[in-house]
Amino acid sequence: MRDKVTRYFDFLLVMTIKEIKARYKSAVLGFLWMFLNPLLQMIIIGLIFSNFIKVPINNYFLFLFPGLLAWNFFSYSITKATPSIVYERTLIQKSNFPREAIPLSIVLSNFFHFLISICLFIFFLIIIGNFKNGNILSSSIYLFFSIFWLLIFTCGVSLLSSSLNVRFRDVNFFIQALVLLWFYATPVIFSLRVLPSNYLWIFQFNPLTYIFEIIHNSLINTPFPQKDILLSNLVLSIIIVILGFIVFMKNSQNFSDWL
Repeated sequence: MRDKVTRYFDFLLVMTIKEIKARYKSAVLGFLWMFLNPLLQMIIIGLIFSNFIKVPINNYFLFLFPGLLAWNFFSYSITKATPSIVYERTLIQKSNFPREAIPLSIVLSNFFHFLISICLFIFFLIIIGNFKNGNILSSSIYLFFSIFWLLIFTCGVSLLSSSLNVRFRDVNFFIQALVLLWFYATPVIFSLRVLPSNYLWIFQFNPLTYIFEIIHNSLINTPFPQKDILLSNLVLSIIIVILGFIVFMKNSQNFSDWL
C-alpha cells in the first residue's frame, strides 16, 4: 500500500514537472513571465480604476497585484485543465495510469508559479516597508489558510470540469465564458467594503470571495472580511470539491469509451 501511494505521488510529481517545463519552453524570458503578466495587468487595470473610475482604496496598485496573482492561478488552471483529458486521449487509450494526474498536474504546476510570485511580492512589500503591520504569525497563518483553500478548491473545480468535458464538450466553452463573468464577481479589482451593503449577500455564493479578502488582509492590511461570508463560502467550496472528486472518479472509468 505504501509503495503504491509513493508511486502515485512520484507519477504526479513527474507530470507536474513536465507541465512546468513545457509552459515556458523556448520562451526567452522564461519564468519571468509568471511575474510580468500580472504586472502588466496591474498597470493597465490600476491606471483605469485609480484615475478614471476612482476606486476608494489606498495603495490601489499594491491591493490589485496579489489578487491578480491568485486569480491568474485559478483561471489559468481551470481553463487549461478542463480540456486536458480530451487533449491527452492518445495517452489515455494506450496507457493505464491515474487519470486525475492530468488535470491535477496542471493545477500544481500553476500553483508552483503562484507560490514563487507571492513570495516575490512579499519580498517587495518588505523592501518598500509596506508589509502588513501587526502580528506576523497570525498574518502568515491566514495567508497559508487562504492559499491552501484556493489550491483545494481549484483542484475540485478542475476535476469536475475536466471529467464533464469528456462527455459534454460544451463544458469547455462554458468554463471560458464563466471565467470572464467570475472575475468581476470576485473581489480582485475591488474590496467588499466599497460596495453597498445590500449587495454583499451575492458574494456569499462565490466561494472565492473570502479567499481573496483574506489574501488582501494578510498582505496589505485591508479590513478583515465578514464571518458570515466565511461559513457560506466554506460550505460551498467543500461541496464543489467533494462533487468534483466523486464525478471524476465515476466518469474516469468511461473516458476511453467517450474519447
